[in-house]
Amino acid sequence: MSAEKRTLVALFAIALGLRVLYGVFLAAHPDIAPDPATSELQYAKEIVSGTRWITEPYSPRAPGYPIFLALFYILAAKQVWLITFLQAALGALTVLVVYRLGRSVLGGVLALVAALWFALHFQHMHLGYALERDVVAVFLLMLVLHLLVRPFDRMRYALFAGIVYAVLVHVDPQYLLLLPVLAVFVLFKTRHGYLNIQYLFLFLGIVIVASVPWTLRNYAVYRQPIPIGLEAERFFRPARLAVTEPSTVIPELEGKIVRASRSRFIRENAVEFWRVARFRDAAEEPGKPAGWPRERAWSLRHNVASILNYGIMLPFFIAGVAYALRTRSRTGLMLVAVVVVYFFMRMYLGGSELRRLPVDPLIIVVGFYGVLGLARRFNPGDPQISAESSGEGPSPSSPPAG
Repeated sequence: MSAEKRTLVALFAIALGLRVLYGVFLAAHPDIAPDPATSELQYAKEIVSGTRWITEPYSPRAPGYPIFLALFYILAAKQVWLITFLQAALGALTVLVVYRLGRSVLGGVLALVAALWFALHFQHMHLGYALERDVVAVFLLMLVLHLLVRPFDRMRYALFAGIVYAVLVHVDPQYLLLLPVLAVFVLFKTRHGYLNIQYLFLFLGIVIVASVPWTLRNYAVYRQPIPIGLEAERFFRPARLAVTEPSTVIPELEGKIVRASRSRFIRENAVEFWRVARFRDAAEEPGKPAGWPRERAWSLRHNVASILNYGIMLPFFIAGVAYALRTRSRTGLMLVAVVVVYFFMRMYLGGSELRRLPVDPLIIVVGFYGVLGLARRFNPGDPQISAESSGEGPSPSSPPAG
């Protein structure tokens, strides 16, 4: 076994072991354990039991995660505790993908440290035991980014990346809004413009083709060609989620109140998305209008975990953004662009710590990229740092072999 494979095996064992220990902790504190009886699990049971979920309008949710969960349900012999273990194992597998993604900009040692940092992420360990789609979505998002940053030595690599992305949007349609960022990266994948156009055609083509079957199902059920699911529509009209659009019959004063409420909604989402800790109830904070949703203060355990997992990394993430802009690293800039675009999405769709979790692995990778930039700035002559920064990024000048 090569050194790289030994590293991957050891990293997976550590990540899975931490998640198993966390599961034992949850078993000892059932009051904070997620409720396994989710609507997604009921959807999965319906998939296993028959075909009504295909022939009838069973749920507005995208079908991807329930299909994953149905597979876990079968493999676990319908044992819920084993289903949560399989999902936790998928979270451990995500740690390996984060390691491979990190190597594209960080090199081996820092990528390993970044992966271990993510493996210790308290909120992601907790997420692994909630039978909701975020664990699968994070795994697929990291996988598609890893596939896009690695060299396209064969045309089929672009096809495979398109398939994974199609599965991702069928798990969570919000990631359709990331398509422009990914398409731009593919369009500038190499210095060969004609090859890039072929890559982009293959990537987008397979996404469209893979989306046809469920679109046809939706047409048969709803009598209109709805891609992915009914919930996908809301991600293309985010401004309507904040408040109802003012109409011509609403007086001008009420229209101003509506617009002010929308602006306040967006500001609150931005603050909550980047919040490190909360030490008091939102009800105690000044400037809250009557009837505004109140956020409860986090527990000491939650605050400490958030500060250690995310708060410490946030300044280095900012340094990583600056370093990526200064060095014009293609991979670094793509990871930053995904975080920025996702943040703007959540400003309109609803921002919170939970909604930030899908890009936390990218914040960690970019944060350690900032660590690398600071190390190179203060130790420019260190050969070990120079070797560490070589990474395994794509070769933009080499054409595919076939």
